[in-house]
Amino acid sequence: MLSFLSKMFGKGREVAAQNSTGLTCIAQNSNRESGRREPPKELDWSQAEYVPLPPSPPTWEVDGRDEFHREYNDPSIGPVFQAGFKNQYTKVVKLACDLSPEQRQGQVGEVIAKAYGKLVIQRVKSGQLAAAAKQSVEMFERVPEHVKDVDLRRFNRILKEMEKLGKKHGYEPVAVASPSSMPLFEASEDAPWTLVGERKLKGDERPDPAFTIGAIDARGTWLLDRSGTSADQSGVKSVLRRMNRHGALVGEKALYHDAYRTGTGAAGSGIAIMDSSGLLHAYDEELNIITESNLCEDSRVVDHFRTIDTNYWGEFKSQVRAVDVAPEGDRYLFTLADEAWCCMASGDAVWGLVMPLKEGWERVVGRSERFGVAQEVEEALQLFGLSLPVDPTDIKRKYRKLAQAHHPDRNAGNPSATEKMKALNTAFEVLTGVDPNTLGYEESDVTYFARTDPDYVMEVEGLRLEITMTAGVPQDWVYAASFAAVDGGAYLATYSGKVIRVSREGQPEVVYDIGTCPKEIVDVGRYTYFLTPTRLYVIEDGTTLAAFLDVFQQGRLLVTQAGFGLLTGKQLQWFTHAGMKTGDLTTRDPIRSIYATDSGVVVQTRQHQVEIQGLLMCNP
Repeated sequence: MLSFLSKMFGKGREVAAQNSTGLTCIAQNSNRESGRREPPKELDWSQAEYVPLPPSPPTWEVDGRDEFHREYNDPSIGPVFQAGFKNQYTKVVKLACDLSPEQRQGQVGEVIAKAYGKLVIQRVKSGQLAAAAKQSVEMFERVPEHVKDVDLRRFNRILKEMEKLGKKHGYEPVAVASPSSMPLFEASEDAPWTLVGERKLKGDERPDPAFTIGAIDARGTWLLDRSGTSADQSGVKSVLRRMNRHGALVGEKALYHDAYRTGTGAAGSGIAIMDSSGLLHAYDEELNIITESNLCEDSRVVDHFRTIDTNYWGEFKSQVRAVDVAPEGDRYLFTLADEAWCCMASGDAVWGLVMPLKEGWERVVGRSERFGVAQEVEEALQLFGLSLPVDPTDIKRKYRKLAQAHHPDRNAGNPSATEKMKALNTAFEVLTGVDPNTLGYEESDVTYFARTDPDYVMEVEGLRLEITMTAGVPQDWVYAASFAAVDGGAYLATYSGKVIRVSREGQPEVVYDIGTCPKEIVDVGRYTYFLTPTRLYVIEDGTTLAAFLDVFQQGRLLVTQAGFGLLTGKQLQWFTHAGMKTGDLTTRDPIRSIYATDSGVVVQTRQHQVEIQGLLMCNP
């Protein structure tokens, strides 16, 4: 359908919907560029030092997902899972009666235990205490390995309530440890620590439960309230809080944006936050803005989406997997699918790199069927009698000329002059409201991906048949990235399990091969840490594997000047930089805050705290 502008001046043309991403002309043996003004350089690590490391198994190999799939496909166990997914708790319990004790073990037992727990709660709320007690006992007998203390305490409360009401029953209370009898803080026997100063916190001393530990760096701790509930202001979407290394509040900032991606290195003191709209914010340790950059409108990002023909992984934010700010605060880093860009605070690129394609693929440049600009811009250009590429000054010059010709004051008696002038003004607003850089395009050249070799070759009676399956992902996405502690370099980690250290200029120096992409990279100078969902690698002096730890379900990584820790809800494990374990701290309640003192570390739960003397987080 022709737009109003086109109809008014009669210069428009019908434009077909631009859904196709096919190529009208493939560039064979051509030196044509990709159409990008500032294309990333393909990373060549052939001359870099190659460091193979022990493989890190994928999560599903250690978390029972393979076993789950076997159980789910079992004709007798599978219906239990299906009923559990639909919250059909009565059906789950009924089906569980037909399973053997062996079949009720594993993950299906968790489904059965959850169903019993939900039904018991429903019975209690409706006053059906006898039925609730009966189902509790059934739960204890059928899935004893999945019974929790909360289930035992609930059963005892049901019995007390029945006795209070004079209802007879034949059940005996079960033994269960009282939460109040458990120690608030307990160090492992081998830990060279002393716990002192255990006390209950006053109301104004208690950590705000809205905040979680974002990162611990060289000078303190970042706390982040991702919901914004701690701020008593409308429109606040998150709150950033900075604590020094001794737990004192440096500052707090209410943010009017969410925190979709965050990045900060242990060697620096700043934090990078990208919100869900694509706006990157970098803050220093005093919560001042270092830089703000709208990545969605960044020319490098715009070019990426204009000229890469297989952007099939959704919207922009899903392709940005990592952001970071340099320890000096003068540069920021972001990834985009299989690209990584390092930019100055001004936005100028220091380097841009694109990862090599997976084996068997190549990049090919061709002419796109897509228009380089939106239809509204295309029609506005036609109205002015212009075509791409065009300079913004030409647009202004043409507008002045047409406005003089069609102004109502110079066309007295012409009833259509006013409407024509409105159309010109609208077209001018369209053209001046877009990124001027986009007006430098003609039909864009597009980079697409093709197979280099066939997947199958068959020869039958002298006839050669080649079969190529084009399905699959040719790109090796960058899933984690972080600045190095020294020399201005950076680490880039890809989905295939390669971690590449590049220099300040973007030249590859070392390639680490671990087989699984790490979810976090922390560099503190002499030691570098690669954390995957299942393993932790500690690299000493760039190339030496100092420690290799199994960290599956053992918490998040906290790296400080004097060592590193693994923090779960109620446990803190501490190690030297080289990976030697020094001890454990177990708490009754979830850990909310950790900060250093001159002689140790203070650990706080919601209502209590203790000082661990001898556990140092900072070098003297």
